[in-house]
Amino acid sequence: MGKKNRSLDEIPDEVFVPLGRRGMEAIPLKECTYACDGDELELLDVSKEPEEITGHSVEIVIEDWLVKCKKCDRPFTIRCKNRYVDGERVDTLVNLLDDKGNDLGWLGNY
Repeated sequence: MGKKNRSLDEIPDEVFVPLGRRGMEAIPLKECTYACDGDELELLDVSKEPEEITGHSVEIVIEDWLVKCKKCDRPFTIRCKNRYVDGERVDTLVNLLDDKGNDLGWLGNY
């Protein structure tokens, strides 16, 4: 798909983690995943699989946002798993992948 006409403004600044009966906690999404404390990211590429949804039953669309921290210059991926039911987005699960493609785990939802 590429980066053409895409922006990090399309994804939220934070995701939410459920805390059981204590509600939800907001976690910043647009920060460096490494230990540099960088909060400025540069979008390198966006890929989406599948490109289009059919609008029938439950579908999962995975968007990989390859970004680079401007402070430490290391890339990582923000993976958004968008769940759709009958063509409407229900929620999005967010995982982080390091520069080698290793899944660092679930960060939260939006």
